[in-house]
Amino acid sequence: MTAQEDHTTTLKVPHGSSEAEFPPPDDLFEALASSTRRRLLAVLPAESTMEVDELTDVLAGWESTTDGPVGPDEWAQVKIKLVHAHLPLLADTGLVTYEDGEIARDSYPEPVAELVTFAGEYESAVTGDEHR
Repeated sequence: MTAQEDHTTTLKVPHGSSEAEFPPPDDLFEALASSTRRRLLAVLPAESTMEVDELTDVLAGWESTTDGPVGPDEWAQVKIKLVHAHLPLLADTGLVTYEDGEIARDSYPEPVAELVTFAGEYESAVTGDEHR
């Protein structure tokens, strides 16, 4: 492989950076392993909040089929998974904060932000779905 073909990047983590700023790699990649969590991170505006029901509406809309929008039972299932699985994992990783029905996406250190952005862009490119 020539130098031009080498697409690796050297990542320099500042000395003294806390684990909260740079989540452990396994935790970060686990968080990004789910298309639902990638969608969630893509739709949450940086440094702002969103209500759980509002985010459930968006995620349920993505899960709708050609038969039309999801029904109340499917919507409830999306919310249950969001509240009991996806949000806790993202919060434990430090990608969002979740409190009193509000989700906030804080700013990330540059390498983490780039990875989150790339994961969403890659999925959109591969699936052809521009909503992601």
